[in-house]
Amino acid sequence: RMETRNAGFKNFDRDAVLLEDRFVYEIQRQGGTVLGSSRGTIPATEIADALVENGITMLFVVGGDGTMKGASKIDDEMARRGTKCAVAVVPKTIDNDIPLIDFSFGFHSAVEAAIPLIAAANVEAASCPNGVGVVKLMGRHSGFIAL
Repeated sequence: RMETRNAGFKNFDRDAVLLEDRFVYEIQRQGGTVLGSSRGTIPATEIADALVENGITMLFVVGGDGTMKGASKIDDEMARRGTKCAVAVVPKTIDNDIPLIDFSFGFHSAVEAAIPLIAAANVEAASCPNGVGVVKLMGRHSGFIAL
């Protein structure tokens, strides 16, 4: 049985969604995340409590460096309790700032979406004397999409 939590770590103790055929049917055609996400720090003790209460012995966490730090804390908490739970992380971030990997899921699609916008801003800027094109790109500190 596979399930997900809406809004990432934030609602980990509730809102389970079963990953049944009807939920994942043509999921690859949807942009963004259907799994939900959240920002902020959720205590690893609360997530460990939810894992134990729900009998979860394998956790796959999808996200960027903050998610990976959270997964590490969860793994540490489960080990501290002596509770067996495999914690695996799948790097997915448009920031492409995960050490030890060349590219994360989401980076290439973000770059591909940005290219025509940058080209259009360039055309508009070039058509005016002293024209300037400005394109705001998502991402956090690394700026790999802009490069």
